[in-house]
Amino acid sequence: MKNIVMQTAAVLALTVSATAMSAQSEMDTDGDGLLSYNELLAVNPELTEEAFGAIDTNSDGAVDADELKAAQEAGLLPA
Repeated sequence: MKNIVMQTAAVLALTVSATAMSAQSEMDTDGDGLLSYNELLAVNPELTEEAFGAIDTNSDGAVDADELKAAQEAGLLPA
């Protein structure tokens, strides 16, 4: 029973990761693997620069897959 629970959790984690990566690739119009403020703004017109800064946790000016996933899980961006 414990194995089934752990396997189910692993599958769910992979599904969430794959969904975030798929969403990111659809929004990544320049194909650099990162999302700029303008790329996110195109799909989230209400996004402010302040909110983008909160999502861009490493402050490099772009959102990577981990930051996108965390923002979606925190409700900062729609999934």
